[in-house]
Amino acid sequence: MPSYPKGLRFERIVVPTPYKVGPANVYVFTAEPITLFDCGPNTPAAENALMLGLASHGLDPAQISRVIISHGHPDHYGLAPRIREISGAEIAIGEHDAAKLADNSMLVATGKLLLEEGMPMEELVDMGKRERGLGNLRPRIGDLRLLHSGERVSFAGFELEVLHLPGHTAGHVCLFHRPSGFLFSGDTLLLHISPNPLLEPDPTDPTERRRSLLEYIRTLDVLASLPLTRVFPGHGPFIDDPSRLIEEMRRHHRERADDLAGMLRDEGRSAWQLANQLFAHLEGFDNFLAVSEVVAHIDLLVEQGRAQPFQRDGVTYYRLPRS
Repeated sequence: MPSYPKGLRFERIVVPTPYKVGPANVYVFTAEPITLFDCGPNTPAAENALMLGLASHGLDPAQISRVIISHGHPDHYGLAPRIREISGAEIAIGEHDAAKLADNSMLVATGKLLLEEGMPMEELVDMGKRERGLGNLRPRIGDLRLLHSGERVSFAGFELEVLHLPGHTAGHVCLFHRPSGFLFSGDTLLLHISPNPLLEPDPTDPTERRRSLLEYIRTLDVLASLPLTRVFPGHGPFIDDPSRLIEEMRRHHRERADDLAGMLRDEGRSAWQLANQLFAHLEGFDNFLAVSEVVAHIDLLVEQGRAQPFQRDGVTYYRLPRS
């Protein structure tokens, strides 16, 4: 861990996850009130790693006053109810991701969207069975504090600014220490992975699909405008050249959109068909990630006038635009 800027006090604890993305980072702000930024998945292995990590920094879990969740994915919030049980900690999340923790309505709506993008029902059912086989990874959490962009989170000696930076999810929030230029980015910036702009319903209208990549490109513009010096992500090592990484993300998304433009046909193809051409040997949760990747980049092509969606038998297809 690099040295602290003056006044900012935090530690990183790495916890395992059952997902291919690998271990997740939990950031512990050790000034009062002691606060976690993310907390890892609801698994015995992650809980053990978190408790050992806290002890290694001389902390008892009963001391934790707050858990701030970057976004509503189970590898980042799953242990929050356990921490609340131990310490009574407040749990906070961005206002547009709170519904993911409250009930399963967002999951049901996302499943409907996947079917509309051509995923076969049997694949959707299999994906659900695989996740349930890993345990209770999506515990329900009520009594949440809703975070809003621009508000300050205060500690003894410093404060962090909440930034709403959607794309990976609708309600993703990051924490920014403006005096140092340090950003705690969750899954908004990752060193070796392009954050997937996930398929999900619009939080303000679950009957509509949000345009995840279009949101993420605007988020990259916001990030590029900030005086970032170092980024601490939700997975992997810290990022010492955020400006370069932001440009790499922009280039990646342009190139992926170009790849998909070359795969379109006059008769139209579904996102499911395109995903299985773009990625080999998909199974389980990877199906969701692949369809999300395709739909997000097709949205970019549609905005640029390079693709045209149409409906057939309840499924959305995409084709070359007709003059």
